[in-house]
Amino acid sequence: MNPDIQEKIFKFETFVNDVLKEDLAKLEQKLDTKNGEIAEFLQLKGMITTLQNNGFDKSGFKTQVDIGQSFFIEAHIPDASTILLDIGLGHYMEFSLHDALAVINVRIKLLEQQIKHFRKEIANTNAHIKLILLGIRELQGFDD
Repeated sequence: MNPDIQEKIFKFETFVNDVLKEDLAKLEQKLDTKNGEIAEFLQLKGMITTLQNNGFDKSGFKTQVDIGQSFFIEAHIPDASTILLDIGLGHYMEFSLHDALAVINVRIKLLEQQIKHFRKEIANTNAHIKLILLGIRELQGFDD
């Protein structure tokens, strides 16, 4: 095989392994993070809905709180009509449960858009990898 072709094949393989596969791993990690965030918001939305449906937002409730190492303490929440939400950069804001649901729905829609974007980027990166691998096969003289 021609040394120039071998060098090109080596460069393409290096590019796929060092650049494209690294990009793919980073995109998949970001996608996993966003999926985790959306799961947390869905869980919070379910909790707020449960509080509202059962009237706990007005009457309060008792619960157990994990303080670490699987040690729990009993807590009484006298008024569960408001909730603190992380609005970003470590800042929290107090919302009524109704307003919190509206904010959570907006955040879920934003996360869904970001997930859609990351999925497109992953598909594009996978397509680039496949295209380069097909080019390498062609340079090596393999036919389908």
